[in-house]
Amino acid sequence: MNSIVNTFIGSGTSPPWLPREVSEARRFAWWAQLLFLLMALIWFIIAIWMVAWFALDGGAGRLALGLFGLIAMVICVMAALFEKRTVIDAIDQGRFHDAKNDSVIWIVMGFFGFALPSLLLILAYVKISDALAATAPPGYMPYQPGAVTAQMPGPGPVYAPPPVPAQPAPVQPGPTQTQQSHQHQTPMVRCKNCNVQYPMFMHTCPNCGAPKE
Repeated sequence: MNSIVNTFIGSGTSPPWLPREVSEARRFAWWAQLLFLLMALIWFIIAIWMVAWFALDGGAGRLALGLFGLIAMVICVMAALFEKRTVIDAIDQGRFHDAKNDSVIWIVMGFFGFALPSLLLILAYVKISDALAATAPPGYMPYQPGAVTAQMPGPGPVYAPPPVPAQPAPVQPGPTQTQQSHQHQTPMVRCKNCNVQYPMFMHTCPNCGAPKE
């Protein structure tokens, strides 16, 4: 039976190895969870009363307050369950930073419980902060959000790209090479029938078929 209850409600006994400030913070968080459940019960009674009054005598205000009471009841129940997982269990596991950061969420949700759980969670937040500050190494200064700015790189040496090797200019054929190329041309002969030139090694004209004379 105790194991089932401890699944939803944190134990009222703190682990013996916790520092004094953290143990007090855990006690405040435990009382805050009980207040969340108590406020959920109060909102449930208010909601049932307002809805019943609306059913008997009417009135939109009574119905609106009854619906708001049901919503606030659900929020308080969920806050009680998740506060145990994120704050009380985190303290029992030694995750003090996580418990401190997550307690901010339930401080806001505590206003649905008439702000009473919020006051206790604020005390738990302060106690955990004191414990973390006492265990911080000498000279440790945590930076504030937005206080660290990226340094722009300074002007460094400018490296020029490697020079592109110049491509050699194309060699123009000289007159000697032109004359030699003309000397190696194939000898041609002109057909006397159709006056078309064709290579001398051919025996007939490719145009008219007349034999070479």
